Amino acid sequence: MHQYIVDTIIRLLGEKGISKEQFLSQLDISKIDIENIQFLTARQADQLCSVAIRLYGEDTLGLKVGCELKMLSMGMFGYALMTSSTLGDILKLLLRYNRAILPSMDIEVLRDDCNIQLQSKGNHLPADLSRFYTDALYSSLFANLKVLAPKCLTQAKLLIDYQQPDNADLHCAIFGHQIVFNAAQSAVIFDQSALLMHIESSNSIAQDVFRRQCDRILANDTHAGLVSERVTRELLSCQSHFPTSSEVAQRMSISESTLQRRLAREGAKYQQLLDKIRFRLALEYLQSTDLPVSDIALLLDFDNAANFRRAFKRWSSTTPSQIRIKSQ
Repeated sequence: MHQYIVDTIIRLLGEKGISKEQFLSQLDISKIDIENIQFLTARQADQLCSVAIRLYGEDTLGLKVGCELKMLSMGMFGYALMTSSTLGDILKLLLRYNRAILPSMDIEVLRDDCNIQLQSKGNHLPADLSRFYTDALYSSLFANLKVLAPKCLTQAKLLIDYQQPDNADLHCAIFGHQIVFNAAQSAVIFDQSALLMHIESSNSIAQDVFRRQCDRILANDTHAGLVSERVTRELLSCQSHFPTSSEVAQRMSISESTLQRRLAREGAKYQQLLDKIRFRLALEYLQSTDLPVSDIALLLDFDNAANFRRAFKRWSSTTPSQIRIKSQ
């Protein structure tokens, strides 16, 4: 489970008068810094969400969490989704990154001659937890598609595997009136033609870079929750302007000196992490696109191509043009 989901849950509990300290004191997640971890495992997420459901006291928590999960807030995973070309591409990426976002839920895409279904399954979970994840998944999907590709939802139908609540106003506000409660399986059904509908924020070059980076993050994630990993995530969530260490510290709600001290304990420095990200992205752009070096320099927040070339030579002992020749 992505850290932003945890932050959203804590914020919603706070609106109910339940402090973060009260919430965290009831968790039994040992040896994990819940405020710094990038992803929670399925077991950790299940426990955290179960406690949150009990404390919140209403069965609308999942719907409210999902509505808050905007793609821009999900770092590299969000950028990968929102730069997709079509709804079909978004569904493929949801399958690909299923475990990073909602590790306890299984997602499957089924097709027939007319429709496509995005199904979710959590049969092994307690009913309240399964409902929470189901609500969060579909409310997030609908909230984001209303912005990215509203026409996709014109004929969409939602199937929910629990009984209709006494007050379904929030469901109708989020999903419209095309809802079937007490269905055999939770799913959202789209017309086949919706798969090809264009996403307004699509960018094929950026999407490929973001997808590759997401794959690397998942491959390297150890659930250690290191401060350096959080800084890396902040840097990767930027597109062409990288924040200063002071700005990153502010986003993490700590002082710049505390950030530098924690990084030092991990044997890391802010500038080293920034250089690593810039070098990694530079290689992606040089090897996977035909962008001119001057454009790549701007994307990596350099004043000009000459400064970029000097930095690249320092990172790799070679030049951007030599890397590009080798990749051809």
